[in-house]
Amino acid sequence: MKKLFVIALTTLFTISVNAQEKKSKTYEQHKSAKTGRYVTKSETKKSPSTTYTTKRSRK
Repeated sequence: MKKLFVIALTTLFTISVNAQEKKSKTYEQHKSAKTGRYVTKSETKKSPSTTYTTKRSRK
C-alpha cells in the first residue's frame, strides 16, 4: 500500500514539473514607429497608435 502511494505521488510530481517547463514557441516584441527603438509592453499601452507588435520565434 505504501509503495503504491509513493509511485502515485512521484508520478503526480513528474507531471507537474513537466507542465511548468514548457514555454511557448513565440513571444511578442514591441517597437516604436516614432523612434524606431524597441519598447516595453507598458510603453506600448501608453501610446498604442505609434507602436506595433510582432511575434518572434524562440530559438
